[in-house]
Amino acid sequence: MAFNDAPVLSDIGLTNDTESNVTGAMFHHNMMVRGPSAQVLEFKKYAYVITNPVGIICNMFVFYIFTRTKLKRPSTARYLAATAIADSGFLLASMMINLSEFNITVYHRIGICQLVTFGQHAFPFLIRWYLCCAVVDKFIGVNWPRKKPKMCTVFRAKCVVISLAIMAIVCYLYVTWFFYANHYQSIGIVQCTLAWDDIKVLRSWLILTKMDAVVNFGLPYILMLILTCLIAVRSWKYHRNSMSAGERFLRRRGASTPEDKELKTTPLIIVTASVSIILCAPNSVQRLRELDPTFTPSSPDAQMIMVYFEVLNSCLRILIYTFCSHRFARQMGKICTCLCRKRNVKRDNSALNMTEIDRASTIRKDIETASERNV
Repeated sequence: MAFNDAPVLSDIGLTNDTESNVTGAMFHHNMMVRGPSAQVLEFKKYAYVITNPVGIICNMFVFYIFTRTKLKRPSTARYLAATAIADSGFLLASMMINLSEFNITVYHRIGICQLVTFGQHAFPFLIRWYLCCAVVDKFIGVNWPRKKPKMCTVFRAKCVVISLAIMAIVCYLYVTWFFYANHYQSIGIVQCTLAWDDIKVLRSWLILTKMDAVVNFGLPYILMLILTCLIAVRSWKYHRNSMSAGERFLRRRGASTPEDKELKTTPLIIVTASVSIILCAPNSVQRLRELDPTFTPSSPDAQMIMVYFEVLNSCLRILIYTFCSHRFARQMGKICTCLCRKRNVKRDNSALNMTEIDRASTIRKDIETASERNV
């Protein structure tokens, strides 16, 4: 999850810790928190405007490829397609919060405040666990390739995706009760913020955020790290043993084993999981450190940079898929080629229509001229 500030209020010392677990002294009633520096705010202002829309469009391409092309056949594609939808939701929620930088206070309105805050909590949960399911699916395929068609079916993958989505809605619905659009009458500003006034609310929030830190930042990344390492070791052993005479003979005959089919997509899963762990590790480590009562939060600049790493992680997946999978790159090329052809066909049709219109107008003028002469 993330540390999201309210840039409009940064100059007066108010920040909006929508997704960060601000524990300890930072939960002091009505306290003023030092905001990020002007350089970091300026970077965030324009980086999100460029990164988020591009990331949403790219994730839509990823979703289309994993659901409407030949790549939809393996069960792993269902988890990657669901991850693309979760990435798009997370980027959209982050972009709506960043609109405050341009004095567009959509996020601070009643209803939208709770909805966006819910998305800032639920979508990161889905991103991590969908990707973790993809790693588990690949781990089963690498170690038991002959049993995977029965164990990891497309129907079961859809059931897991839907179950995790329902779980995210149920588990993070409490966020809509904790946050509200608060109107600061002294300065005339409305801000989506946590209910600071009730100490019982703050205690409940601390308990829930500590549970969330373990479930959302500890378990999925630990599981992904262990299984990714095991997949990499299994893949290395397989390629080392595949240099035997019997394996070379089968390859010359064009025969493929179930292990070959599974290990073709292994680099994609390994690189995707590794990049996700590396980019999200700083924010995850800080969230887990908050379980310590003596924890001291990092500077606002560092927190904002760590959040941007997670945003960047949701935008870079299409590049990882393109470089690590030749089949994905081919499907991406086909889509781009079809779009270019359709655009050229529309342009030719419009030019042809204009030519026919000009020809019809010329014929009409000739007829009118001839009729005038006869008269």
